[in-house]
Amino acid sequence: MRTFNRGQVVLVGVGMAVAVVYVIVPHTLASELVMYCGTVGLVLVGSIIGLRRCWHTRRLPWLLSSTAIGCWLAGELVWWSLTRQQIDSFPSPGDFLFLIGYLPLGVAAYAFTRNDEKEGDRAAWLDAGILTFVVGLLMWDQLIEPYAADAMISGFEKAITLAYPLADVLVIGFLLRLVFTRGARSQATILFTVGVVATLGADVAFSYLSLQGRFESGSWVDIFYLGGYLLVAAASLDDSADQKPVAVLSLGLGRGRLALVLGAVLVPPIVLLLELRSTGQLSTGTLTVAVSVSMVVSVLVSFRLWSLLGRARELEARRGSERLSSLIHHSLDTILLLDSDGFIVFGSPALRVAWGYDPIDSLGHSFVEWVDHQDKSHVIQLIREASLSKAGSVFELRCNVIANGRGLRVAEGSLCNLLEDDNVRALVLTIRDITTRRLLEQQLEQRAFHDDLTGLANRALFADRVGHAISRSARIRELSSAVVFIDLDNFKAINDGMGHGAGDELLRRVADRLRSALRPGDTVARLGGDEFAVLLEDLPDADYALILAQRILQTLLDPVNVHGLEFGVPASLGLAMQSHDSSIESLMRDADIAMYRAKSEGKCRVIVFDDSLRDDAQRRLELRVELPSALMGSQFRLVYQPIQNVRGQSLYGFEALARWDHPSKGVIAPLEFIPIAEESGFIVELGRWILREACHQAVSWNLRARLPLSMSVNASAIQVKQPLFVEDIKDVLLETGLAPNLLTIELTESVLVEHERVEIVLNELRGLGVGVAIDDFGTGYSSLQYLQRFPVSSVKIDRAFVSELSSLRDPGLVRSIVALAESLGLTTVAEGVETEEQLDVIGSLDCTLAQGYFLGRPQSPDEVGYLLDRLPKVVQVNN
Repeated sequence: MRTFNRGQVVLVGVGMAVAVVYVIVPHTLASELVMYCGTVGLVLVGSIIGLRRCWHTRRLPWLLSSTAIGCWLAGELVWWSLTRQQIDSFPSPGDFLFLIGYLPLGVAAYAFTRNDEKEGDRAAWLDAGILTFVVGLLMWDQLIEPYAADAMISGFEKAITLAYPLADVLVIGFLLRLVFTRGARSQATILFTVGVVATLGADVAFSYLSLQGRFESGSWVDIFYLGGYLLVAAASLDDSADQKPVAVLSLGLGRGRLALVLGAVLVPPIVLLLELRSTGQLSTGTLTVAVSVSMVVSVLVSFRLWSLLGRARELEARRGSERLSSLIHHSLDTILLLDSDGFIVFGSPALRVAWGYDPIDSLGHSFVEWVDHQDKSHVIQLIREASLSKAGSVFELRCNVIANGRGLRVAEGSLCNLLEDDNVRALVLTIRDITTRRLLEQQLEQRAFHDDLTGLANRALFADRVGHAISRSARIRELSSAVVFIDLDNFKAINDGMGHGAGDELLRRVADRLRSALRPGDTVARLGGDEFAVLLEDLPDADYALILAQRILQTLLDPVNVHGLEFGVPASLGLAMQSHDSSIESLMRDADIAMYRAKSEGKCRVIVFDDSLRDDAQRRLELRVELPSALMGSQFRLVYQPIQNVRGQSLYGFEALARWDHPSKGVIAPLEFIPIAEESGFIVELGRWILREACHQAVSWNLRARLPLSMSVNASAIQVKQPLFVEDIKDVLLETGLAPNLLTIELTESVLVEHERVEIVLNELRGLGVGVAIDDFGTGYSSLQYLQRFPVSSVKIDRAFVSELSSLRDPGLVRSIVALAESLGLTTVAEGVETEEQLDVIGSLDCTLAQGYFLGRPQSPDEVGYLLDRLPKVVQVNN
């Protein structure tokens, strides 16, 4: 049973103290009002507080009990008022209030039992009914009949007087119903029951003493009244007051309950014999003999029912034993009974099925004989401990199995000491084969922490190892750790050119190479795609870490055979050394930053992280975040570089170039923000803005110069991949009115190999009449077949070739590009013309167009407008 809370202790303690004082001090009307009625009022307050606590969970029984207490308090106040006015207080309206209070009290007792099973409910009603009738008989014999036979009491007074014991009998019936319902028993209902019993006992004592003319207010009977009220209120304050009854199947076969019922059967004959004796009718006559025989028969029937109960319990126990035996014989778990030394005294049939041992032949053998030699000592210790303790244990062990030749298996066992149980007297060992489950768990763990393709650690396991390395280095300060991030260069070309099967094979070969290049204590992981990571531990200094990283790079460059082809695997490596304030996230982030710097600086190299790289990464992140707001805030502007017709020495058009005027960082070059825009995908929105602005500007200049000046706009691979790329160009041309033949879209050669839909996109552009130029031709993925396969209109010779042109060198490569373009009907544009000599050589090679600082730097729209206004003079000067 739970302990009582503070509210209950205070309520009962204060109330009982006042009740005792009330009985001790001389009784007056003032003490009646202050102490007795005051205590009942305190009870009502406590009951209402308890009702509020249970209002949303179980309000009905406590609402009824509060109503009963309220009726009794009202009755006490009416009785006190009438007594004070010296008016006969019996019977009075106060008695009606007292009697009305019994009805909700009985219903409250019934409300506590709701939700019980029907079978148990029927048996409880029958037992409660039997005992209620017996109690009613005793009430009749001791109270009701003497009152009914008193000729000095009027009929109305008799009715009110007899109503009290009858109400007591009614409440007792409901209370017995509550007591017989096991699922309704809680600390709160027990307090309620004891309180009601105390109240009813006081009621019976009041009636009995009143019958004899010996009752006085302020006697010990009032203590029982007040104590009962206090317990009922304390019940509503209990922590279990909102606990609902649990459905418990009960057949009413409890020995104590049956003894109570059978004992009640003997009460009527005993009362009858006593009545015969008191009236002098006890003799050898038929009436006396019949009553005596009925009492003897009742005793014999009671013993007969008691023996039937024992037989029923015995049959139930046997049935339970048979049921348990059936469960054991059909259980897949093996159940063994061992003596205190571990020898088998019983084995279930599952012993043969699961482990291959005969249950009969196994008797007398030690269970330890079947255990693998590595676990024998552990199992012996467990058996010894279980023999000395009642506590059970669960463990794993490896057992030798002879069934189906399965050999060694992993088992899970539980050991329980029932040596003192008369029904068992053994150690109960339950074992089950969990080999398959353990294998599955290992596979799941492997998948959770390892890469399926290469078998290397994955990101989760790698991060865990990095954390352990950081902690270890913090304890051993002479040694340090480092993380190397590895990204394979041009891996996409392998996937696209040879297929994903070859790409997967290459990744497996790279994993093997990395394992061979590392020391035994290092960790290598695949983070995803073509990205790997290496954890280097126990490093004496950063120079040694760099040597190991360079060894990894050189190992990857050694030729590897994939599908019959041998080639090296260049990679970009980023190295980050652990510092005193390193965390898992910061160390891996720093290595990632260094790796991206290695790729941006030309790939196939190792870059060691330093704080400047972190600053660069922070700046890139800031720019990435600010890109959208920069476009909305009109921080971007376009400048235009003139393109000159070499043969006619006239202005051909312009190339639109974006600039970012940052309010705090100043002018940011395209080489810095364009790659960031491409990584974030913002290049699509920025590209739309550049295209629209450039086309509007071209239309304005064409009207102003009255010349058909072209406009070239760069497009990234990400823009070309967008499904609405061509539709966006159509919309801009329609919006601005620019002639399609005056617009040229410039693409790098990498776009031609990275996107399968590029040929379709270029055909659609050429179908519109829009020009397509290959920018930076001759570098990167140079392939002359692109000029034949794709519908381009011009090629732009990379500035790296133009810068080498002079009168002293043979311009053979540029001449070949110009000749090839001319044979295919393509226009050629020389980029990066910075000297007059370069322009002369370009002219001698019959190159069509040229642009560069010598011909004009990128200019603002106002500067271009000034140029257009003075076009004849400007052209003359440029010549």
